[in-house]
Parts: sequence; structure tokens; C-alpha cells
Amino acid sequence: MKSFATAAALSAAALLSLAGPALADPGDVHRVTGERVNLRSAPSDDANIRGTVEQGERLVEIRREGNWIGVRAESSGAEGWVFQDLVKMAAPSNLGGAEPVRTAGFGSLSPGFDTMLAEISNQMGMRLFERVEQTGEGALRLVPTREFLRDGTKESHMLAALAVQQMWKNHQNGRPVSVAMLGEGGRSYLDLDDRGPNGPALTLDVPRTAAR
Repeated sequence: MKSFATAAALSAAALLSLAGPALADPGDVHRVTGERVNLRSAPSDDANIRGTVEQGERLVEIRREGNWIGVRAESSGAEGWVFQDLVKMAAPSNLGGAEPVRTAGFGSLSPGFDTMLAEISNQMGMRLFERVEQTGEGALRLVPTREFLRDGTKESHMLAALAVQQMWKNHQNGRPVSVAMLGEGGRSYLDLDDRGPNGPALTLDVPRTAAR
């Protein structure tokens, strides 16, 4: 059986894999130029249509693949892929000039894991967490940055929470734990909890914006 430390490392490695070329230009804001543009589930004309965005709507870039841009609509939070010729950049990302992340806020719990998350933050071009708080026996609360909530994908949010949960569980000598990631207004956006009688449980709430 893999140790919890190994599981945490694997989760973090999976998160790091999302921080490569796919997130090369996160945070750029584009404006829809087509009259009505499809949001597709994958970067292909053959992919399913998730929804549409109207001319003039603002889209935040999440990732790129070839001539396709993975985006999130500012107004609705809907995510999907659009063809690059149907949008025009409205504002460049302000993430690129950020100072390197040297600590991820987990130093008191696990210096090694803190270093790993700091590296992931630098690869993604954004700091993932403002701070981490121990709120009770086996309970940890994550306060993510505005950038990570807005520009990270659902997959990266879940992988980050899972990696932290595994690290935290290892720190608690394998005892049941919970990890809650906050969203708008300090509400729980994503919660991983294996303290219940039925084993691990995941709760995901939307929409999500930064907790400030």
C-alpha cells in the first residue's frame, strides 16, 4: 500500500502536470468578437457544446492548446474551449511579473510539502494559497488566492486539496482528517472529509471566487 506521503507526492505531481504549457498564459482577458460563440468541452470542432457566449462578453484564459483557448466566462463562470479567431485580447495577465513564491504557507506542518507547493505555484504563475489554518482536531482550512480561484481549473483545485489532505493525514499519523478550501464570502467551496462513518466524502460548491 502506498504511504500517505507518497500519495501526497503523486497528487502534487499530477497538479504540477497541469501547470505546464496548458497554463502558459493564465489570466489574460479576451473579449468575444463573434456574434455567438460556442463553448466546447474540448479543443476541437467535434467536441460537445457546453454553452455559448455572446459578442462582447469577457473571458478569462485558463489554458491553451494549439489554436484553441480554454476560458472561463466572467459573467457566468461557465468554462469551455473557444477558437482563438473568435476572440480578441482585452487585457493581458498580470501574473507573469509576480515575485517567485518561496513559501506556500505549510512550513510549520511540512517543510518538504511547503517547498513542493511553492514550486507548483511558480510553475502555474500564481500563488495557490494565502494561508492555511488549523481549525480543530484533524481539521484544516485553506484560504486560496484570488488568482487561483479565478484562473485555476476545477481539476487543479481538487488536486491541490487532495494533495494537502494526504499531507495533512500523514502529519496526523493516518487519523481521519478534513480539508476545506474557502470561496466567496468565506464559505466552504471544496471540502474533503474522511471522518464520517461512510469514509471519504467530497463536497464541491459553486460558484467560486476568492475569499478576502
